[in-house]
Amino acid sequence: MFVKKLNEVTEQICSEFPGRNSVYFFLYHASKIWCNQLDLPKNIADYILRGYSQLNQIQELTIYIYEEWKPKQQQRLTFLGLEKYDEESQLYKLVNRIFALINIKSQNMKMIALIAFVITAVGYLLYKLNQQPEQRTRAAETRHIDNYPSPSIQRIPKQFLVLVISASQSDFIKLLDAKQVIDIKDAEKLYKFTKYLWLGSENNFNQQQANLKNYSVTAGESEYDINLVCLELKQSEEGFKPNINQLDRYDAFRKLPDLVVNFTISPRLQMEAYENFEVYNR
Repeated sequence: MFVKKLNEVTEQICSEFPGRNSVYFFLYHASKIWCNQLDLPKNIADYILRGYSQLNQIQELTIYIYEEWKPKQQQRLTFLGLEKYDEESQLYKLVNRIFALINIKSQNMKMIALIAFVITAVGYLLYKLNQQPEQRTRAAETRHIDNYPSPSIQRIPKQFLVLVISASQSDFIKLLDAKQVIDIKDAEKLYKFTKYLWLGSENNFNQQQANLKNYSVTAGESEYDINLVCLELKQSEEGFKPNINQLDRYDAFRKLPDLVVNFTISPRLQMEAYENFEVYNR
């Protein structure tokens, strides 16, 4: 059964993301596929994926294991000149023996899928361990709840992200508006097309967008016209804040499918419209 699941995860990630070469990208999405394959509830899957995304030590360790496993290309001098060959590490030989025992053919993507399974399993275990003290605490609180007043419910403040995109990308904008869903490919295109962005609270967002109607384009369209993609997020994301390096910025955009609650796209606006927000360069 495990071998079958491993093959399914490997085949799915190869078919969904052809042409990729980022080990981190594959590990993240392979872990996501494992969560689906194992029918984990969404809250547990989110816990596992959030833990992998936010803990650099885990990312570095898993990528290090993969790099150590891969055969290293070496050169040796022969009477015919320099000859290239692959030198297999001890880890590679050990994993291959294990793969052979459970009838798995060794491939790079299968190794990634196997590491992703370990990430998922460890994340699930950590979730269960963290839940136990919380459950004991809730049980203790329940026994004495009649002695205490009901706690007030604290509203989590909404976060809004505004992306400034050239109106020349109208085909993509219309398609996104029609779908009303952002997937990973849309997120990567948003990163590519975004010129400026702004992140702030609901109150600030409402104040800033109040005057946008004054900039609607009714006639005489210009190549400098823009659209604003306004996204409500579940939580603030550091990667969307000012003065962030492009790698962290790109990673933040790739998290959009899991962060976005809903979004709206403005009509075509004059370029001056984005001055309502204190935007900064992507």
